Amino acid sequence: MNPVRVLIVDDSAVVRLGLRKMLLTDPDIQVVGEAVDGLEAIAQRALLSPDIITMDVNMPGMSGLETTARIMSSDPVPILIVTDLDTADLAFEAISHGALDLLGKAEINPENTRQFTHKIKLLSQIRVIKHIASHRQWSTLPTPSNPVTGGHALEWMIAVASSTGGPKALITLLNALGSDWRTPVVIAQHIHPDFVPKLVQWLDSVTPLTVRMAERNQPLCSGHVYLSPADCNLELSPNGRTLLVPPNPGELYHPSCNALLSSVVRHHGAKSVGVILTGMGDDGVVGAKAIKAAGGHVIAQDEATSAVYGMPQAAWQAGCVDRVLPIEEIGGQIRALIDRRTGKRAA
Repeated sequence: MNPVRVLIVDDSAVVRLGLRKMLLTDPDIQVVGEAVDGLEAIAQRALLSPDIITMDVNMPGMSGLETTARIMSSDPVPILIVTDLDTADLAFEAISHGALDLLGKAEINPENTRQFTHKIKLLSQIRVIKHIASHRQWSTLPTPSNPVTGGHALEWMIAVASSTGGPKALITLLNALGSDWRTPVVIAQHIHPDFVPKLVQWLDSVTPLTVRMAERNQPLCSGHVYLSPADCNLELSPNGRTLLVPPNPGELYHPSCNALLSSVVRHHGAKSVGVILTGMGDDGVVGAKAIKAAGGHVIAQDEATSAVYGMPQAAWQAGCVDRVLPIEEIGGQIRALIDRRTGKRAA
């Protein structure tokens, strides 16, 4: 097997050295070049044909955001954003332009070497396509008919499991639900704790729904989306309020998708909808099985639109998935499902 060819793009020599040292600990990875700004990155991408690019956001001249947009619209390649917390807004915007995932610069240390090299090798295998950014805002999208309203809204619950590539998938899912959506949505997204508040702000600004970070003992409101903090598990109490629970010893993923989905089905039973989005590993499978066993419905993102077809594939192979769909069809499927179950004419 040929080594994974990596191009490092960052204006800081210290960061480039740190990334290089971590990457070269793995014999299956080769650093083929470095660039200090966007223009050089575009030139190096064409000259060196890397399998993956690590991309800084805040650089002199052409920013990492613009560089990502140009590469993904003309000569696409997997891109991992490496950024500081204070440029997280630009990092998430770069993801909307086609970057696959983000890494905090605080995570560039020897303790994270193995996890980092594993992510690089995994992301390098993803087949990316040209990404032409749309300038249409959610407010101009047509509002779907027949919103889930009244008593039905709070009887149902949508629980979403998401990991690598998830932020971009969440945009599509939440936009597809529409501005008239009323059923609460709870999300467990694997991401570094520092970036959760920025992710919440970003999703709230680019989708028509109200997105908030979950807090302790919080009542769930109609039409709201609640994202779990990353350093604990989001669960639902018997009275339908939020619980923030410390991770179990040995739990690999934080927040736990299994913990979220399992708690939702305990409260909502057959009126639970589990959604398994892109990501590595198998987090969410246990919770999806519980939803399926209770008569609820489980939808998994398909391979073609997943950045990493790990979690959805694991759920499918476990036999607990009702439908496998492209990400752009999942929101409409959820609306139609609840319409049928509540006796409404499908939208």
